[in-house]
Amino acid sequence: MATLATRQAALIDEAIAAAREDDFLRALTIFIDVYGNEDKSARTPKEGKGLSFFGLSLALVRKEMKSAIDLCRRAIELEFYNGDHYANLARVYAAAGNRKKAIATADQGLKLAPEHEYLRSVRKSFGIRSQPYVPFLGRTNPINVSLGQARHAKKVAEKERKQKS
Repeated sequence: MATLATRQAALIDEAIAAAREDDFLRALTIFIDVYGNEDKSARTPKEGKGLSFFGLSLALVRKEMKSAIDLCRRAIELEFYNGDHYANLARVYAAAGNRKKAIATADQGLKLAPEHEYLRSVRKSFGIRSQPYVPFLGRTNPINVSLGQARHAKKVAEKERKQKS
């Protein structure tokens, strides 16, 4: 007969697998069964990893961003070297509309785990902004805004032209 801790570890693994497959509703349901609510403190790295994916699922399904950010941060405190936690926190920040913090979190994680594939793919998904046309003017300066819009329109037109060919 499996012990309670073994059963919980198996459920955490199952929920993490569901989250990795983008089945966040199923993952959230399992995490709620394991943790009860987001206020439960994790004691082991396995539970910490679960908290990280619990936070991501909570953000993407219920849109509870503050709780999700807290869960991901708690996971980073338990396992600061795990790239999954930084990737999940970055995705939560992106879902909350804070792209700047998402990129900073992913970059911070990449300093600790530069070869982590999931974290690298999350960082790559955010892209890289082009330099403003006139670098000594701010991004919001009307000149840079107009030139940036023209650059974007040109890229879109070229892409459409290539698709027609």
